[in-house]
Amino acid sequence: MQRILLTVLVVVIFFNKVKSQTPSFDFAVEDLGKNKVRISWTNPYGDACIQLTVQSSWDSIRGFKTIFSTESPQLPQNGFVYTLPFNGKFYYRISYILNGNAFYFTKSKTPVPAGLTKGEETLLENNDASRVITIRKYDSVVAMISFSNYEQFKDSMARRTKDTLYIISQDEIVIKPYNPNNFFRPSIYVVNNPDGFIEVKLPNTSTKNYKLVFFDTNGKKLFTIERITEPDLVIDKANFLHAGWFNFELYEDGNLLERNKILLQKDF
Repeated sequence: MQRILLTVLVVVIFFNKVKSQTPSFDFAVEDLGKNKVRISWTNPYGDACIQLTVQSSWDSIRGFKTIFSTESPQLPQNGFVYTLPFNGKFYYRISYILNGNAFYFTKSKTPVPAGLTKGEETLLENNDASRVITIRKYDSVVAMISFSNYEQFKDSMARRTKDTLYIISQDEIVIKPYNPNNFFRPSIYVVNNPDGFIEVKLPNTSTKNYKLVFFDTNGKKLFTIERITEPDLVIDKANFLHAGWFNFELYEDGNLLERNKILLQKDF
């Protein structure tokens, strides 16, 4: 009996320890209408994340099925748009594997209206006409408005600027000015393949004249591929000398098609 109790105690301690060490993985599910949802995530683990899939289910516990598997789990930000097979309420979660084959599941979520942040959900839940919202930019207070005017202020910001509003508390909001250097949307032409190489995928290479130029993060030109004739081209890592972020410009028939950046992974 003592041996059984000891075994049970060890198992309980082990699972409590695993639970306490389970890392968090932030993701959002937005309802875009017309049976479409956008699922996006932020990866705090970088290269340590070696596999990431998105799963959906009718309930929040059982019956989860994989609906998306990314080829680049190490990217700091990523996402995709999912079309529901039919109208209904679905739950979503992310399954991911870190170095050492430790795997985790996030808590499940249901979609929220597009553009609504987690902080705004809390803000709306505590609607009170007498409340005053303080709005700051950096360390300066730029406005103090009633809660009833918050939606109008938010819509005005969205129409006139690319700045972001961050909910600090129920009564305080911070404006983060838009910085184009921090905005990143993965390219559909220059991508990371499963082997960690940079791969270029282009349509109509037999009739189009494509040129690709790579730069380091300081804007110094590294090398140029003057003419890409293959629809699927893998670039040797030796061209980059080191791992990290690289900027690029892709031209089609002499016109700039895309200016973006890509992360080249380290070899282990």
